[in-house]
Amino acid sequence: MITPFLIGLVLSLGIALLIELLRLDKKLMGALTLTAITFIYMGFVALQFPEFWVEMIGALTFLMLAYLGLSKKPLLIPLGLFLHGLWDAGHLFWESTSFLPQGYEPFCIGVDIPLAVYFLIQREQ
Repeated sequence: MITPFLIGLVLSLGIALLIELLRLDKKLMGALTLTAITFIYMGFVALQFPEFWVEMIGALTFLMLAYLGLSKKPLLIPLGLFLHGLWDAGHLFWESTSFLPQGYEPFCIGVDIPLAVYFLIQREQ
């Protein structure tokens, strides 16, 4: 049986491969990826409080990291992806994560950390 983490890992490899094959702008794709993954949680939390506010603050923080990475300091993009992986891991220890689908955190960690490494390596190219 394939685990959520492995599915996330395969997805991250697919994203990197697509970027390479289509010769997409790596900095732009990194910023878009970081922005997209941060707001996904918002759809799960809906109107649950205080989770809504915690996730909103996190999403806005990662949005700003993506923007600043795109406009000023490209290193902030892989850093943001790595920190988002830690954010995902933090949900494993948060008592009130019933709003997330089962296996969501390991799936996201499987996406975030490999992409952080990919964009860190590729930021110079």
